[in-house]
Amino acid sequence: MAARSGRRRRPWLAAFVVSVACFAASLGVLALVLLDIITGTGSTTVADATPGPTTRLRYRGTLPAGLPAAEFEPAPAGGEADLEFLPVEAGGVTLRYFALVTGLAAGVDALTGEQLRALLAGEITSWEQAGGLAREAAFALAGPPADRALARHFAGGAPARHEFDSYEELRAAMAANPGLFAFVPLAEVSPAQSAIAIDGLDIVRGRGDPGTWPFAERVAVAGGSARGREALAGIISRLEEKLPPVTVVVATGDILQSRCTLAMIEASGDWAYALRGATGEYLAAADLALGSLDGSIQDINPVYRCVETTNLSSPPRVLEALKLAGIDAVTVATNHVFDCGIEYCGERAFLRTLELLGEAGIAHVGGGKNLEGALSPAIFEVNGVRFGVLGFDDVAAMDLEATATEPGTAPLDDDYSEERRANEPAFFRPASELSVTRFTERIRRLKEEVDVVIVQVQTGTEDTHDPTERSIKALRAAAEAGAGLVVGNQAHWVQAAEVRDGTFIAYALGNFIFDQRHSPEHEQGYLLEAAFRGKTLVNVRMLPYRIAGQAKPVFVSGEERVKILGDVFDAAGRLPSAP
Repeated sequence: MAARSGRRRRPWLAAFVVSVACFAASLGVLALVLLDIITGTGSTTVADATPGPTTRLRYRGTLPAGLPAAEFEPAPAGGEADLEFLPVEAGGVTLRYFALVTGLAAGVDALTGEQLRALLAGEITSWEQAGGLAREAAFALAGPPADRALARHFAGGAPARHEFDSYEELRAAMAANPGLFAFVPLAEVSPAQSAIAIDGLDIVRGRGDPGTWPFAERVAVAGGSARGREALAGIISRLEEKLPPVTVVVATGDILQSRCTLAMIEASGDWAYALRGATGEYLAAADLALGSLDGSIQDINPVYRCVETTNLSSPPRVLEALKLAGIDAVTVATNHVFDCGIEYCGERAFLRTLELLGEAGIAHVGGGKNLEGALSPAIFEVNGVRFGVLGFDDVAAMDLEATATEPGTAPLDDDYSEERRANEPAFFRPASELSVTRFTERIRRLKEEVDVVIVQVQTGTEDTHDPTERSIKALRAAAEAGAGLVVGNQAHWVQAAEVRDGTFIAYALGNFIFDQRHSPEHEQGYLLEAAFRGKTLVNVRMLPYRIAGQAKPVFVSGEERVKILGDVFDAAGRLPSAP
């Protein structure tokens, strides 16, 4: 009785004991946490578990846009700053490079510093005054307000004739009015614009020291505390604009070291005569140089010299010019690669051409011992970027196309039976007869293997600046299939050029080495330079030349340069806009 009565009088005792035990356990956990914080030996801290103001770096100045605000906070007035950001004109960290660009059809890719000053001061009002085409020069601002403020600073406060809220609007305006010029971030430069070098320094094409390029957003970064100095290297790495290597690809027009050209070469006593000099040196400096071989090279039969003939064949030693100029690959998808000199020898001249190219270390595309070989690409890796090159023929493929078992060129059309029934050369036939299923499938397949696809096509009619509808259909189809650069030839004149969705299309570059003199246009052409940053085509440049003495292409300036570029862009203005 007494025991039961005692338990009834102390009902709180069990709860009290449990409470004391829990309190003791809490004290133990708290002690461990405090020890962890004091010694720093644990893997979790209060600061780690709950990010707060103490984890942020304090800064003074303007926080660069490349750093997330959540990781930083302004230093209090009079307080210590971990980091300090100060804008500078030179040195420091380059946040962004800006390029000076104008429309490609302005015909200008370089200025002196004095010309730029005169341009911004309004003393130069037409690109013709700076060696370009007759396009009105007008300064424009584009992009967000901060970018426009920087561009005003680069221009020394020069007034802008036009302002655009976005770089896309600027590009559209330049397409209609190529005389516009503006400062744009490097990432916004388009192949439809011409990037302008200043005093030989070219930030877009990777020529010269980027540290001396005057048009850049730069900041000096200093560590004001031990914590800031410890973070400094990482901060700078995050801020600095990284410039991938520039890969320069150069393509040529038709190469024919035959007839009178061959006679001139032999008379010089130098088998590399055609490309010895500035033009060959320029080609040799390219990362990837591509040619269009429009005749055979063989030692089976003697070849013609300076006589009227359409049999266009050359002896093996003419390869010395191509080797001197560092030509990496040529397309043999052309209509004279079966020519064999004074006697007929069928496919033997073609096969010997392929052998000799291989012995010279020059790859070939667009022709092979069978159809699969003719359709196979040449692949090059430059600066970590894989380039794949294909060649196709629509001029003589209806007669020279390779088959599953026979050698020949790579046919552009899926099937030439319609053209054969018409008994007319394919390049004269309407675009409706051209089927490009195999052509585009090969481009798409190669695009899965490489970073950049380059397609060379022999197509169209001769002696005109205007490509045919058949040529336009083919080259635009190549662009739509994923080619980054498309180069046509056959006209023996320069033809139109255009940009479609970032792909540059040149319909014909003109004769490069040849003896034709029927008109001034037969002796004029241009080398096409394409600059890639990584796998992106960022800009192109056209380098006009004239063929001197029926053998040697020589760069030109002044009126002749302007005339050649004018022929290209006037024809471009006549291209149909529809696909």
